[in-house]
Amino acid sequence: MRNTRKHPPLPERPPTAVEALDRGLRLLQMLRDYGSLRVADASQHLGISRSSAHRLLQTLVFRGFAVQDEAHVYLPGPSMDAGPARLAWTRDFRRLCQPHLEVLSRRSRESANLMIRVGRNVRFLVTVRARSIDATHDRDGVVMPAHEASGGKALLAELDDDEVRALFLTGPTSGLSDLELAKLMSDVVAVRKHGFALNVEETERGVAAVGTSIHDRWGTAVGAVSVSTRADKFADRLHGVLLPLLLDSRAQIERDLAEVDLG
Repeated sequence: MRNTRKHPPLPERPPTAVEALDRGLRLLQMLRDYGSLRVADASQHLGISRSSAHRLLQTLVFRGFAVQDEAHVYLPGPSMDAGPARLAWTRDFRRLCQPHLEVLSRRSRESANLMIRVGRNVRFLVTVRARSIDATHDRDGVVMPAHEASGGKALLAELDDDEVRALFLTGPTSGLSDLELAKLMSDVVAVRKHGFALNVEETERGVAAVGTSIHDRWGTAVGAVSVSTRADKFADRLHGVLLPLLLDSRAQIERDLAEVDLG
């Protein structure tokens, strides 16, 4: 029998559309459909200057929707295929952790971050920025590769070795070479030994971070907290200031988590 069902007409562009947002969304569509994009291509497709196209693409990089390779070609970033978080669960988790992050940021005079792992990536749920001119960027909502972020490494270390290998060797988009996987396995061993993970300019030039996992009442890792700072002062402050404050914050959060069931 012939299918006579009519599809709804495509919506027209509303007259109130925000031009910059629309351009950014069109770039996302191009990255999704073409797999790679150069500034010149984006400029020509959108009918804007190269400098404007560059700014839009750099914004996508900042939010994790694009990455740039050595040839300055833009590729889809981890946020493009990140699965949805459990919104009700993460909302409660964020609400519980927020006051502790504020204390951690204030005491350390650095930015404090809360994240969860979603597959091979970590999703930042909240950032409490330091009140200083050289504070690291707000990462709220950003998705990053778990094997590069300090909190991501801490969460990967909660898995056994076979689970870590299976996570990054399964599927065509794992993106890890044999050398990178070997480094990751070395990193998770160090995390299990010391109880914290480091990220020195792996996710952003000039930025370093220390992170540790957060466990619920049953001992299951449900997220991670990290402190990020300028890389040039990281080594001097790590063991004397940042790490003790981070571990104290973890203990306070886990004490609160022991009283609730996030579901």
